[in-house]
Amino acid sequence: MELVLATRNEDKIQEIKEALRDPSIRILTFKDLPKFPLLVEDKDTLNGNAKVKARGVAKFTHKIALADDTGLEVEALGGAPGVLSSRFAGEGASYEDNNKKLLSLLKKVPLHGRRATFRCVMVISDGAGREKVVEGTCQGRIVRRRRGRAGFGYDPLFQPQGYDRTFAELSLKEKNRISHRGKALEKVKKILELWPKSRVIGLTGNIGCGKTTVAHMFEDLRVEVIEADGIGHQLLEKEKIKKRVVSIFTESILNAQGNILRKKLRNLVFKDKKKLELLNSILHPLMVKEIKKKIGMSRSNLVIIDAAVLLEAGWDSLVDKILVVTTPYHTQLKRIKDQSDFSAVEIKGIMKAQFPQSEKIKRSDFVIENEGSIDRTRQQVRKIWEKLNEGRLG
Repeated sequence: MELVLATRNEDKIQEIKEALRDPSIRILTFKDLPKFPLLVEDKDTLNGNAKVKARGVAKFTHKIALADDTGLEVEALGGAPGVLSSRFAGEGASYEDNNKKLLSLLKKVPLHGRRATFRCVMVISDGAGREKVVEGTCQGRIVRRRRGRAGFGYDPLFQPQGYDRTFAELSLKEKNRISHRGKALEKVKKILELWPKSRVIGLTGNIGCGKTTVAHMFEDLRVEVIEADGIGHQLLEKEKIKKRVVSIFTESILNAQGNILRKKLRNLVFKDKKKLELLNSILHPLMVKEIKKKIGMSRSNLVIIDAAVLLEAGWDSLVDKILVVTTPYHTQLKRIKDQSDFSAVEIKGIMKAQFPQSEKIKRSDFVIENEGSIDRTRQQVRKIWEKLNEGRLG
């Protein structure tokens, strides 16, 4: 994995590199990337600044970016300098300038009134909608004079709770173990261990809208498509699962060879909502497990989960963005009748079990209107595919 640090602060870079030392992570900095973007910290919260930096660098590099914004919150100063910590003494202020201003403001404050908290917010972003935010804090107090030569920023003035030394008097290893940034980086490490290799897009649409056609178009563009229905069919062929289903729906759903006739099963469940829910309670957890497995094994940067019930089943938690295929109601009905062997009762049951198109559109990030020519649909697919590959999902 390549991870870009969204900072030009070489002291921060040193600390982060030390804490994230891992052969599986290749850390890149502004020195490795020409024309590194300008990092502007113009938000009024640490969270806001960290997000702006992480997103900007991720979109510029098309790689995963890690940004932090850190603030020192001094109780006697009402939480100042806070988000303004790096420029407490003014724009372009040095560490020494900021330290001098802090000491001058606390000159008459006794030691017991110098309680302070270091707060670090870190954001991991791939620039394409996948993002995680973590926070680390460290309690302590501000000492009367600068002590120690290590560290940077306010480290010579901050004495962590339970220690008789300042951050600047600790080794980097000791500091990373207890500091605000060290604690945040521990959370970052756990996130990166589980960070998906692929962006996952949920492709959905009601029966007759042409979702399968759109899925094939993405496959033509060499996008990996995981077909949920296909997984469900394979599960029904497994002996253990087949026995569970037959125990509920009886052997009337089997053919002469002992295999489940999906048409018969379908006819039963779409006439009875409770039976459909029962079947889903058996298959859906197993389908999710298999889908996650396929995502984990994928070597593709982009994976599409093709699932008509993506939203109905709550599988939107598996994806980063949702793409819905729609078509007018009259076209939808005509396609179902022309392209399937569903009975009128089955069609009614399937449509009743699915969310209305209007609801799916509200919850989607992309919409393909599959009403006109096949070329128009293909153009829409191509346009979305280009956005996905450019990392412009956000």
